[in-house]
Amino acid sequence: MDDFKLSQQSTEKPKLSQGGPHFDPQLMAQYQAAAETGVKSGYFLKRPFDLVFSGLALVILSPVFLLIACLIKFTSPGPVFFRQERLGVNENPFLILKFRSMRSGSEKTGSQFTTVNDSRITPVGKLIRKTSLDELPQLLNVFRGEMSLIGPRPYIGFELKDASPKSRGMRSSVRPGISGLAQVSGRSTLSQAAVIEFDIKYVEQCSLWLDFKIVCRTLQKVVTCDGSN
Repeated sequence: MDDFKLSQQSTEKPKLSQGGPHFDPQLMAQYQAAAETGVKSGYFLKRPFDLVFSGLALVILSPVFLLIACLIKFTSPGPVFFRQERLGVNENPFLILKFRSMRSGSEKTGSQFTTVNDSRITPVGKLIRKTSLDELPQLLNVFRGEMSLIGPRPYIGFELKDASPKSRGMRSSVRPGISGLAQVSGRSTLSQAAVIEFDIKYVEQCSLWLDFKIVCRTLQKVVTCDGSN
């Protein structure tokens, strides 16, 4: 949820990664056995929980979706949603969804990163970024099986160029999440290397209880707008 990057254009249509277990078994076996990571069998209830929770949330929050969509459409020309190619399980690409918070076409002419008081961000965009409401459409990614509620945040490919193959393999062995351990442990104040360390720690210690604690800390940070851009 501390993700404020702009789109890197791709000439190929990405293959959406859907369904399957939360963990990629073949990739996980290259580095550690499930017992070594402390993963319990109950953790594999994560996908059914993600499916039920995201489905209910999409229904309950549909008025909020409609309100934000209308505000974006009436105040700034362009699409309601921002789509960007990210890396999912086993680094298979998928299209992440967000409410558009910048002027249409800004990603083609500006920097890959936003700055404080960035003129490309619309007034409505500032509000939904500050409250993290721009991330709500990712519930659709969760429902479709491309993401999870909790997990390492999905990166653009070039952001992982300095990470080791083992680190990349470990963090991509789980579905990326709307929020994660790194996001509740510093968010935008962390270096890229520190974020990856937290991602690996999450994979090694992942459990439903850890997910629950991350959800609670995420809600606290959203309410207080802690670390939002």
